[in-house]
Amino acid sequence: MLLIADVGNTHTVLGLWNGKKVVERWRLGTSHISTEDEFMVHVNHFLEFSQRSFKDVKDLCVASVVPSVNDVFTYFARKYLDKEPIFVTAKGANWIDWNVRTPQEMGADRVANVIAAKREFEKDVIVVDFGTAVTLDILSEKYEGGSILIGPKTSLKALFSNAAKLPTVPEKLPNSAIGKDTPSNIQSGTLLGTAFAIDGLINAYERELSKKFKVVSTGGEGKMFIGISKRIEKYDPDLTLKGISFYYEEWKRHESSSR
Repeated sequence: MLLIADVGNTHTVLGLWNGKKVVERWRLGTSHISTEDEFMVHVNHFLEFSQRSFKDVKDLCVASVVPSVNDVFTYFARKYLDKEPIFVTAKGANWIDWNVRTPQEMGADRVANVIAAKREFEKDVIVVDFGTAVTLDILSEKYEGGSILIGPKTSLKALFSNAAKLPTVPEKLPNSAIGKDTPSNIQSGTLLGTAFAIDGLINAYERELSKKFKVVSTGGEGKMFIGISKRIEKYDPDLTLKGISFYYEEWKRHESSSR
């Protein structure tokens, strides 16, 4: 099986791909990925918990937005798999027309999301990915670009850190847009505000491109926003992991054909 890693600024999501679907997924703090041996301990722990064995892991594919940990994955793959890891890049996904100025600057997670969207929907889809930041990516006949917003958890942390009188509140959608106390004011502004910003951006994209799009969300908070966003139609928690797996499959196919 293929070990897949979606490395974000706060969390890393690991998964196992059996050639057809994601069969396991685990989450750990990215800050805990410091050496290849420590990472192996985490992987073994997850596998044992899932009643699986490391001997079933044959390769590693990574989408990372944290360059400082990439060497850990390289050393891990060399030491424990006797392989070079595959890293997701826009340049490597040359079957997609990246209609942006600097595709090499795209986050690998966004590249993976677009790859998965193309495989599953072909075109005319927008992916909304909730993490430390919220990213929106537009796939028409080409990849057209998108937007980056501050994530709702990041917004809440920023408020608590910089406004001494504001209390810590749970990340919970309020019952009303009109806050009646300080916690519901904060929840309205950060959570409902994020949903309305997403909807407004999608509406703007459609006006600029003169077409309608399907909208799918992913990421840790993506499911919660289906209840308030008027535009998000579907939540797929494994979208990024699937995109990483599809990238690997295309890479292997290209490698085989070039021999």
